[in-house]
Amino acid sequence: MRKGDLYDVRSRWVYPAVGMVANLILGTIYSWSVYRKPLEDFCGWSEFESSLPFSVFLFSFALTMPFGGQMVRRYGPQITAALGAVLVWTGWVVSSLVFPLRDSLLLTLFFYGVVAGAGVGLYYGVPIAVSSRWIPERRGLAVGLTVLGFGLSPLITAPLSAYAILQLGVTGAFAILGTVFGVLLAVFSRLLSFPEEAKAQSRTVDVRSTTERDLSPDQMIKTGLFRTLWLCYLIGTFGGFIAISLSAKYCIDVMGMTPQTAAALTGLFAVFNGAGRPFFGYLTDKLPARTVALLTFTILLAASLTMTLSGSVEAFVLSFSALWFVFGGWLAIAPSLTSKFFGLRNLSTNYGIVFTAYGASALIAPPVAAYLRETLGTYAGPFATAAVLSILGMTLSAYGLRPEKERTR
Repeated sequence: MRKGDLYDVRSRWVYPAVGMVANLILGTIYSWSVYRKPLEDFCGWSEFESSLPFSVFLFSFALTMPFGGQMVRRYGPQITAALGAVLVWTGWVVSSLVFPLRDSLLLTLFFYGVVAGAGVGLYYGVPIAVSSRWIPERRGLAVGLTVLGFGLSPLITAPLSAYAILQLGVTGAFAILGTVFGVLLAVFSRLLSFPEEAKAQSRTVDVRSTTERDLSPDQMIKTGLFRTLWLCYLIGTFGGFIAISLSAKYCIDVMGMTPQTAAALTGLFAVFNGAGRPFFGYLTDKLPARTVALLTFTILLAASLTMTLSGSVEAFVLSFSALWFVFGGWLAIAPSLTSKFFGLRNLSTNYGIVFTAYGASALIAPPVAAYLRETLGTYAGPFATAAVLSILGMTLSAYGLRPEKERTR
């Protein structure tokens, strides 16, 4: 395919496809549970200690997103993504070298949690910005397909990681997979680029005509619309993080399932996580923002209430599938609404700031769920909390999640 062909309407969809494959690699963090037991055995970590790299990784991921957006504006998508690939490779490979050391946990928290997490934070926003620029008229669907890979990642990377650990040991698996992931991400970074200005002006759909205003990050954070979107993003992912943190334990402790069945159901939930991204991304192209948000919070409320009132296997599977479905949906809704409300020009930086709501939810939801579970002695507490927050989300989205022009009218 010639370079000029990329400006064809159909060929522009190659960018969400590239982003989807890159996100399959970036989403390996969702397969961290596969590494926990081998690391506990090899490094002598406790169950609590083996959970820390996951939390630190997600925090570093969210914290780095705004800086990645600034890099995209200054240096472009290819350099930013390439640096992210280098950091991902460094974090994985160096971590494999420090596992045998005495201070393996602290070193792993730094190299895997901070360094590799920062690499994903730099890379993650690039395919989103690229897809939004190339397909502004269907940005919700384009972004949903781009981040689909992140949600589906455990379906591929979890069995791949388990096989690598079985064949190479946990240190070898980290070294080999980290190298393969780093090389592939570096190759994909060369395929991520914004449309050239001259070509963009000649296209049927003009990028500049798809938004009424372009706000800088400073202007964005002063708006009530930003604060509402940030809170809705936090609440929209809160129930999902509870489900993600409790899925396997709930299967075994409450449902009496085997670890193999629990793993299979987790794979099923991952499918719903992935499917929610293009589904709700498509809806944001067709429906008002508050309508889509109200739909997600209604589903969250129904699923959370079901988990507090019913203990059947059917209710559990349906409710957890819904929680993962909405969780994945907000990973497409939030970037789409960020571009719709605040423009495409500063999308990378602006969405990086909005994305800190995801990081806050990742830090708050799992510990709150664990604390309520331990204190109350039941799983009803975490889901009752999610139900109350869902009602708050419905209120916020109904009254605050509207563009300024619509509210004025």
